[in-house]
Amino acid sequence: MTVINAMIFDKHSGAMCCDEQTSIGEVRKMMSSDKIQNIVPSKIRENVKLEAVYGGTGTTAIGDEIRRGIKMRLRENYDNALNRSKDSADNFTSTDDIFQIAYEEMMKVKHKHIDDVINGYFNFGTVDYMQGFYNDIKNDKIEINQKELKEKVFDLINWKNADEVDSIFLNAAIIAGFDRSGEFKICKLSMKTEMLLQMAGSVFETVGSGSDSAQIIFSDYAGSKTLDERRNHIDRVEGMLQLIRATNAAAKFNMGVGGYFNIVLFDSSKDDPAERLFEVSDSKAKLASEVVFAYYNKFIDYETAYELTDELIFKRQKSFEELNSRFLDASADRTKMLRFLRGYKTH
Repeated sequence: MTVINAMIFDKHSGAMCCDEQTSIGEVRKMMSSDKIQNIVPSKIRENVKLEAVYGGTGTTAIGDEIRRGIKMRLRENYDNALNRSKDSADNFTSTDDIFQIAYEEMMKVKHKHIDDVINGYFNFGTVDYMQGFYNDIKNDKIEINQKELKEKVFDLINWKNADEVDSIFLNAAIIAGFDRSGEFKICKLSMKTEMLLQMAGSVFETVGSGSDSAQIIFSDYAGSKTLDERRNHIDRVEGMLQLIRATNAAAKFNMGVGGYFNIVLFDSSKDDPAERLFEVSDSKAKLASEVVFAYYNKFIDYETAYELTDELIFKRQKSFEELNSRFLDASADRTKMLRFLRGYKTH
């Protein structure tokens, strides 16, 4: 239960944003989930212009397995290329390759976990089911021919009337990044029965339980932009306002979305890995979400919201305390805005 949002500002930059809430079973929630993580090993980032992050929704452990698999594959591919030549290592992969690797690792994890469930229930695996028999501990051949049993395994594999595998199929992700070409790209992956790998069809993408609310915000905004703007340039601060607004909407209207936000910035025009990929989290991310929330509820004007967002997210020259004071002083009714942000009904 979460929301992962991503937006393309121009051909070389963009951002992602997520919440931090996760559920434990059906009765507990926890505000400490790290949903957007780098999947390019630091050794590669230091030597190659390559950045990619994986923002996952669903079962945390499954997302971690997929990330580990991607990083392992990238590390292995890089080492093999480095053994051939420096030039080969510099060009060892692309963002499109990473998307494909992620898709393959996601399929691998999906098949493994479904196989584990079937083995736990019936003491045979999906390969045995497909061939119609298995060998028991005495190596005797056992035919799989009971109609009800075969139907149950079919349902588990295809997620049909089988809530036992909800935790497997309800996993999805957005991967965003760029390679030596400098082009920023985002794609969506899903573990549902269609096993989706899909490049973003617009300047945004969203996954998770909060994606329905986020889509409304994104669609309305993207529809207001000209074709040239969508293709070539969206003002980064304006885009960030919409990215945070969409995440705010998901947190307001959807179960399982909440807590502080984590904002990740991409800029392929920079050479330093620390500047190419930068995270804004904790207090500054919380203040940014409050600034956007206050603006869309008419407590501050657009110029103030724009200026504060630009400073909090992009310029990053002023302290949190200075920006927080500027935010509070900007409201015509400071007391009412503070009560509103604390959850009181003020209208």
